[in-house]
Amino acid sequence: MPDQGLPPPARFHHGIDFTRAFDRGQKAGGRFCQVLLRPRGRTQDGGGRCARLGVMVSTKVAPLAVRRHTLKRWVRELFRLRLKERLDGWDCAVIFRSDPPDHVQCDAEVLALVERASQAKAEGRRRR
Repeated sequence: MPDQGLPPPARFHHGIDFTRAFDRGQKAGGRFCQVLLRPRGRTQDGGGRCARLGVMVSTKVAPLAVRRHTLKRWVRELFRLRLKERLDGWDCAVIFRSDPPDHVQCDAEVLALVERASQAKAEGRRRR
């Protein structure tokens, strides 16, 4: 069975990654979370860069570490299965505002917010 996780190039590793997403990202917020998308640019050889994901869950949202890790796993799995190819060349940050009651509502909201943030980035590009 192949490795089902996200490889290191597909994850945020430092706080500066979140800071860049906050400063320059297209935002969309919902009831349970907020999604920020930011373009990564191109590599030296002209090729694209893979999509990266960062997830933040504060202790105010989910006081128990088990629940915080569960929420992060849900979002990473959704990203790996349904969003990674779609967001190729973009950084995606997901910040939880409140604890969703189940996996289905969490997935539905994240997918809808990614779509809204994608629309915002397309509109922002047209205006310039």
